[in-house]
Amino acid sequence: MSEKVKVLYFVDRMLRGGIQSLVIDWVESFDKTKLQVDFLLLDDGKEYELEDFLRNMGCNVYKLENVWIRKFTDFFKYSKKLDEFFKMHHDYKVVHLHSTSKNYMVLKYAKKYNIPIRISHSHNIDFQTKNPIKKIFGNILKRPLIKYSTDYFACSQLAGEWLFGKRICSTDKFKVIHNAINYEKFKYNEETRTKLQRKLKIPEKCTVIGHVGRFTNQKNHSFLIDVFYEYHKICNNSKLLLIGTGELEKSIRLKVLRLGLENDVIFEGYHSNVNEYMQVMDVFLFPSLYEGLGLVLIEAQAAGLPCFTSEKVVPLEAKTSDNFVFISLKEDAKYWCEKITDSNLGRQDNYKAIKENNYLMKDVVKILYESYIK
Repeated sequence: MSEKVKVLYFVDRMLRGGIQSLVIDWVESFDKTKLQVDFLLLDDGKEYELEDFLRNMGCNVYKLENVWIRKFTDFFKYSKKLDEFFKMHHDYKVVHLHSTSKNYMVLKYAKKYNIPIRISHSHNIDFQTKNPIKKIFGNILKRPLIKYSTDYFACSQLAGEWLFGKRICSTDKFKVIHNAINYEKFKYNEETRTKLQRKLKIPEKCTVIGHVGRFTNQKNHSFLIDVFYEYHKICNNSKLLLIGTGELEKSIRLKVLRLGLENDVIFEGYHSNVNEYMQVMDVFLFPSLYEGLGLVLIEAQAAGLPCFTSEKVVPLEAKTSDNFVFISLKEDAKYWCEKITDSNLGRQDNYKAIKENNYLMKDVVKILYESYIK
């Protein structure tokens, strides 16, 4: 039997988020006799349960002890720790970086220790900071990121052009790797819907608007609540179901109380079985301020849900079905509400559309494997 290909994934930390969910789905789908996938993380002083989940899947999980980027001087310790790590662990064929340019040094030291395939993967179209100085710094670091990469991946053309530029994205070194899903998990199931309706105490014929995402500025929960407030005035037999956790959850809960919606907004926290919770939804609302793609939109379409999302923010590649509507964030909450009510869209089977748009997990895993063994 041929030797396994060793692949090292870099993710800054294994909190519960879109990138983390994506790479776990990949690892679960890989042939373990062909690939050994390990993880390199930074250390923010916390332990995350997903780290143990990875270990239980057979992955080695390494942390750069006490390395977390808060200020410029942290890069000196970061550099030293990376050098030490790759001096000891240089038998990887592939290093796959799931991050923006601030972590370019992972690929720099991978090159120093002769790791032949160094992949930079863009998952977004903006930096996750509002600090203008950090954004300038991040843009400057795009150049060394490109220099030390051998291959360039992105979840969409727009995400690729944002991080790598149009020149790189016109070469054969660039690939759009769609954020794929296991379709069968999300396919509509009436029995699951009925079970969750009982669990969540949702009345019959109640319209459920759903959202999945961390409570961060990016996901625009405050505006989402405004839209539901307008919708609930028209359709009082409605609920808003929020799946996720995050630093802004407390402020959103307070807003819900101020608007008198506490009996109609369901905060369900984080759940690994998002596919089941999508069965109880009737509409998926996703007014993000920026997105590389928005994997949950593909999942929502697999569940057959009509989706309403941000125009000129979410890439066009996210639309695989007819029941998908882009709305400008320049419009107010009342306008968004009217688009939802006027569209009259219902649940539909989107398997054919998702397959034709290359969002099936088995197809993406094949592309990744071919990229790793070349």
